[in-house]
Amino acid sequence: MARSARNNRKDPHDGPSSPNLYSMSADGCLNISQVYAIEGGTYVLHCTSVCNQKGIDTLNTSGGLLFQKPGGGHSVVVGPDGRILSEPLGNSDPTVEGIVYADLDLTHVVANSGFIDVVGHYSRPDLLWLGVDKQDKKCVVVRDAVQKP
Repeated sequence: MARSARNNRKDPHDGPSSPNLYSMSADGCLNISQVYAIEGGTYVLHCTSVCNQKGIDTLNTSGGLLFQKPGGGHSVVVGPDGRILSEPLGNSDPTVEGIVYADLDLTHVVANSGFIDVVGHYSRPDLLWLGVDKQDKKCVVVRDAVQKP
């Protein structure tokens, strides 16, 4: 929720104003999955699909910003501590399709929550809480005084 509030601020000092497509790159997408695994204290199956030349021709993306050449296959299993647990397919060749395998030790989920527990002792319900209101409204509302739930 805190990240959502910050992201909706649209503060020009938070970063460059030009589009940044790093988050759509193989590394960028993997980084997002690793953060999700760490914050959630869970295993993540990071799945990507391979785009071949036929797909590029059909979608007419050869001159675009993304999907200009065959590739995109970077699927991995990420552990709750953010480490990649599976072997890369085809020696990291992004045009290779296949199945990724990893052994999951569920005790690592419990151990990880002792270091970063985003819904336990790190949470601050006196400052931030989740409420559901089904009425249409703005994404971010700033109020001077807020009552505790």
